[in-house]
Amino acid sequence: MLEPEPISFDRALRDAANALERRSTKGEPASDALPAALLDDETLAWLRELGTKDPLAPALERWLLRLREQAELAPRRAELGRAHRAALHHISAPADAHLPLATMLELALTRAGERAAYLKSYFASAGDLGELVARLWEERQLFAERVKAPLDSFEVVSPALVPAAREFLNATRPAFETLEVHDAATFLGAALAESANEGWPAHLSARTVSELLPRQWSDGLRVRPFRLPRAIGGASFLLALSELGRALADATSEPRSPFVLARDVFDLRRNEFAALLAAATVSPAFATRQLGLGAARARDQVRVLAHALLVDARVAAFRVLLRELLLQGPSRVRREIAELSHGSLGFELPHTAVGAFVRVRPRDSQRFAASLQAQAQTQILIDSHDEDWFRNPRAIRELSAEFAEPRQSDVSAASLELGVAAFRARVEPLL
Repeated sequence: MLEPEPISFDRALRDAANALERRSTKGEPASDALPAALLDDETLAWLRELGTKDPLAPALERWLLRLREQAELAPRRAELGRAHRAALHHISAPADAHLPLATMLELALTRAGERAAYLKSYFASAGDLGELVARLWEERQLFAERVKAPLDSFEVVSPALVPAAREFLNATRPAFETLEVHDAATFLGAALAESANEGWPAHLSARTVSELLPRQWSDGLRVRPFRLPRAIGGASFLLALSELGRALADATSEPRSPFVLARDVFDLRRNEFAALLAAATVSPAFATRQLGLGAARARDQVRVLAHALLVDARVAAFRVLLRELLLQGPSRVRREIAELSHGSLGFELPHTAVGAFVRVRPRDSQRFAASLQAQAQTQILIDSHDEDWFRNPRAIRELSAEFAEPRQSDVSAASLELGVAAFRARVEPLL
């Protein structure tokens, strides 16, 4: 192998990451997206040797491992996608039909009166998909063994996330119990915030989502198109603003170099920006000033959105702990998933649906960290710029400059503990 110098290698990683992203967006095969040099084990050995001489080497190695895992497991993930979207299953309720799992779930989301029946059929039909999920995680472990690096080394920003997730679930249990979630249907109802439907744009598009915030958020940035959810309830707009936040984070870091520092391999900074914009909507100031609601209606709507934000944060914590189970194998999942899901989500998730109903992607653990840090950051912004900080040009400039800096946030046990306290202090009074 001809050993490249680090900056050239950084550009090769950037080009490979962009190629994988393009193929994923277009639904094209990705297993052959990486050049041979990035797949050569001698390249990995060179990087590890370089680690003692060049401060850029650890970031280069983490990105290389991330891209190799994406490419190698792409066929397995494509198989999972087909099993969810295309394979037909016979159901008898709420109608006699042959439907793919994705359609059952979409109907459960959009038809509240038939939600429980569609979810029951979904769980009864998800066994084959659950087996594919278990196989994917087994193959991910084999990949980690081959490259001699634990998956956490390039997928999880801090080992403190697991104990913090347990602490968060325990600390927020009393608040969650007030939502009276007792099955998958009531869980989805709370998560969707269906009654928080006033003041939002009539159509959900990239333009209407961007217009929920002042123009200063995107001034001077080349914001790429971002994924939009289907407009179902108020939570759809929280999710859309989260996607806008990730797009803004990408746009602010794009001019920076090197690539492996500008783009956090863990996706923590992107998720922080996403969670910050979503959290901005869960306040009376946003409801009155951005959505034009009266004070009384704003309080009611914010309460429903706070329910959805709490559910979302508990799902994020659940994903952190579920990831630990998936890494330990199917037998551990079967033994512990009922207790874990009931304690986290309010109902027992069948082990056959693990990884299907609540997906766990490689870097999802950072969504949990981001949900805590966003609330802590929000309180700082309120103290500095008042409740409507999201309209303040100075606050927007400061945040944009902060997120443009290629730095890693503190995700220590102490910072996460502060995040749990901040989340509770900001969200629980709104419930």
